[in-house]
Amino acid sequence: MLLIPAENAISKKKPPYLTVTLILLNIFAYIFLQGQDNDVFEDAFEYYVEAELLEQEKEVFEEYALDNRVDVYNSIRGNSMLPDEYLVQMIILDKHFSNYIQDLSSYSLEWRQKRDKLNNILEETSLYSYAYYPSEPSVFTAFTHMFMHGGIDHLLGNMLFLFLFGFNLELLMGRGKTLTLYILSGLSAVLFFSFTTKDPYTPLVGASGAIAGLMGGFGGWYGLKNIRYFYWFFVIFDYIKLPAALVFLFWLAKEFIMSTMQDDNVAYMAHFGGLVAGFLCAIVFKLMQKPSEETSLETVETETGSDNQHKLKYEQANEAFQQLDFERARILLTELIEQDPLNIHYYTKLFTLEKITPNSRKFEEFCNLILLRSLNDNRFAKLADVALGEITSNGNGLKALPADTLVNYAGALIKKGQLHQARPIINFLVKHYDFNEGVPKLLFRFGLACEQNNDHITYKKIFNYLSQKHPETFVGEEAKKALSKP
Repeated sequence: MLLIPAENAISKKKPPYLTVTLILLNIFAYIFLQGQDNDVFEDAFEYYVEAELLEQEKEVFEEYALDNRVDVYNSIRGNSMLPDEYLVQMIILDKHFSNYIQDLSSYSLEWRQKRDKLNNILEETSLYSYAYYPSEPSVFTAFTHMFMHGGIDHLLGNMLFLFLFGFNLELLMGRGKTLTLYILSGLSAVLFFSFTTKDPYTPLVGASGAIAGLMGGFGGWYGLKNIRYFYWFFVIFDYIKLPAALVFLFWLAKEFIMSTMQDDNVAYMAHFGGLVAGFLCAIVFKLMQKPSEETSLETVETETGSDNQHKLKYEQANEAFQQLDFERARILLTELIEQDPLNIHYYTKLFTLEKITPNSRKFEEFCNLILLRSLNDNRFAKLADVALGEITSNGNGLKALPADTLVNYAGALIKKGQLHQARPIINFLVKHYDFNEGVPKLLFRFGLACEQNNDHITYKKIFNYLSQKHPETFVGEEAKKALSKP
């Protein structure tokens, strides 16, 4: 069902200069930045086939998809009906695959030269330069993706909605606020897409998220006021008056439902994020029209009060710790972590408290939390190393931690090149959790890392183990191939 606001007409006194400018920028980007993309991709496709790269990269791409893009892996693994042409397109469109193959032991000089030439061709495309990849977050592409489009249909559809909602908001709020809402909605779309996508290697392009923000802004500005809409449902169309907030909820529900039902290339949750941001921005801007000194002072006092509360609570926790009132200190520090989960000082203090009873379940759970934090925040790396040392020195050892945590933590150590620290964890996992599906993949990565560090003995030992213990798996087959090479 299509709903378009029909409340306002274009004003001659206040022409929609901003909306028209945004439309022109999008058209300019499509013509001059994306205009050569199809020709470049055709050149890349022809070179890929001519260089016979598919023979070298087909199985490697399957391994990469298994580790990083499960949906892609499920669509290509064992699919004898899949045309090679389609697989080649998938490979050359994957910006991150070239980085993956560089870590392979079998990545030969000839292969590297061919790959470099292919990458040089692909770097000329707008998809590689201006699209936003959740796996490679960038402030620059968070902005530029808003002016890229997947095709002429995508562009025309977006520009129609940009005009219809843009000129309405520009008339209601003014150009400055409308532009701010548009940009913030586009950035919010990036955040929602990043946190909800199952495939972080899929690029995000298009002004849809920012335009969804204009739609949400319309609902936020008018609220519960009845607004005239033009609706179109199959062959039925007419005008109807509905509360703007209700229509906003309809759009919100529509995007959420579509995200769960559809399996296509539309970034529904990016639209969802744009809608939410636009709605909130419009409410804020509307409130700002009648600012109250009392309200502003109250806001400042609330923010300052929150900071003071954290500081006071932390001082109380330290005081309780010094007075050996460990239970009170534990409660206060736990509350602080819940309120500010990224403050490492709270974790460090609570860790000092919890390690007094190293065999307790609370200590083990807290160490697990610290290790998980360290996977995404390097500030926790040192504390995680200390926590792991404490865990291994008590009676239960690494058995106190979940296997998945150990697999992920060891994988992070391998990426950092800390093979010596990863080795005892991997030995433990092989001995006790070899049935875990993540362990063979972890072993495979560790073996490759050992070979790169000239530890050929460990490399051969691991690959022999994989080929014998897991002969039917992908990593087992790859281990056999690697060992058979001279």
